[in-house]
Amino acid sequence: MTFVDARQTLCGAASSCPADPAPEAGDQATAEQRIVDGYVNKQLTCTPDLPPNPQSVTWDPPGFAPYAGGSGVIRDANPQLGGQYRADYVNGRWHIEYPYC
Repeated sequence: MTFVDARQTLCGAASSCPADPAPEAGDQATAEQRIVDGYVNKQLTCTPDLPPNPQSVTWDPPGFAPYAGGSGVIRDANPQLGGQYRADYVNGRWHIEYPYC
């Protein structure tokens, strides 16, 4: 068995590998959609008896930075839910952290 290092690929002339997916848009609308989607998934796991109902996404000053991100608060209709998030645009993808649950 031969291991492949980070500089090699498992794909060669005899096999095909799918192309990398296209990068996500680095705009505010896409970032906020990823924040809401991730929030809903996280809340369904964290508080299965309290369904999420996100109402708004706000950004901490200085606000959203295209292709970079920022931090802020996602607000839920239920005041027990919602909270802080951190959004970072890394290698063409949005990475969202929710420091709760």
